[in-house]
Amino acid sequence: MDIGLLRPGEEQACLEIHNRLRRDRRSLAQWRWEFIENTYGKAPTPFVCARDGGRIIGTQAFIPIQMIDKVGVYWTAKSEATLIDFKYWGQHILEKMYEPLFHYAEEQDFTVIWGFTPAAKAYTQLPFEFPGKTEQLFLPFSSRMITSLVNKATGGSNSFLRAAAVRAGGSLVAALSSTRTALSSKKLPEGLEIRTMESADEQAGSVCERFVDQWGGATIYRDSRYLQWRLFENPYVRSVVKGIYEEDKLLGWVAFTIGDDGIGYLVDLLVACDTSRYTAGKLVGRLLLEAVLGARNMGATGIRSWRVNQHPFERLVASEAKKIGFYHVKRGYPVVLHNCPAGEKRPSTVSFDNWYVTRIYTEGALS
Repeated sequence: MDIGLLRPGEEQACLEIHNRLRRDRRSLAQWRWEFIENTYGKAPTPFVCARDGGRIIGTQAFIPIQMIDKVGVYWTAKSEATLIDFKYWGQHILEKMYEPLFHYAEEQDFTVIWGFTPAAKAYTQLPFEFPGKTEQLFLPFSSRMITSLVNKATGGSNSFLRAAAVRAGGSLVAALSSTRTALSSKKLPEGLEIRTMESADEQAGSVCERFVDQWGGATIYRDSRYLQWRLFENPYVRSVVKGIYEEDKLLGWVAFTIGDDGIGYLVDLLVACDTSRYTAGKLVGRLLLEAVLGARNMGATGIRSWRVNQHPFERLVASEAKKIGFYHVKRGYPVVLHNCPAGEKRPSTVSFDNWYVTRIYTEGALS
């Protein structure tokens, strides 16, 4: 068994093991975008392969991603491409593949290694913590979708809840139609403007800096370079990105798209408005409505957003989403997190509740 970093000429073999072991098939362009063409730009690529007789039988990788807190910008590592051929399970290959990656993380002064996984049990033999899990905020656009949710939650046995779901769905659809009409005819408050972005705004990094100053904690550093890579050059799915401006100053944005399952996904939502005359709640509410009505107009059957922890801005988003009619669905994947030596004294890494997390934390697919 040979375990080490990716070698020249192994890209196609890494793609092939993914397509053989996973349902979500990828193209080579998607694989390269994710692991080679991201914003890190340093060699060697933090992608480890396990080989048996020259054949790749397992992979484990990092996507280096910058985060920001009040101290400044710092590098982290998103855990990705965790794959082991089932014939080799039980041989501690995952632990062996992480050894060179832990060494890589220390060499590059990464502060934390993190990820989301449905297979948390595999990480119990590694020095990872499990500080939370992803949950959902979900707004269905029809009574049928609400009934489907109730059936999944109750096993289809509760006729009272099903009847209530139909009534609630009818009221919801009527409310959405009313909101759409009101929103289309209602002008934004004076000085505010919603713009659909065709590329990343150069003010994006400044919004992130103001965000952590206003709300505290840490979040992904979404400067224009990162947003261009993550949203506008994404070969998996293209998001609609709408920015909210106050006299040409970018206050924040919402990004949303539709998955192959026909459901809309709120990919990102960020607002920094400490110097604005408008409250954060008003701006967040308006951006949520833009995403809801935009996804509905695109033919979505509903829209999902993550609800992950108790960061102050996340609590505000959940509160504004509830006003629109979102449900809180407590289903999702565990979070895995490992603090590296470079991050042991960083205040924002003490608690996962310090992180503001949206679907922009995924590698690009809509998991």
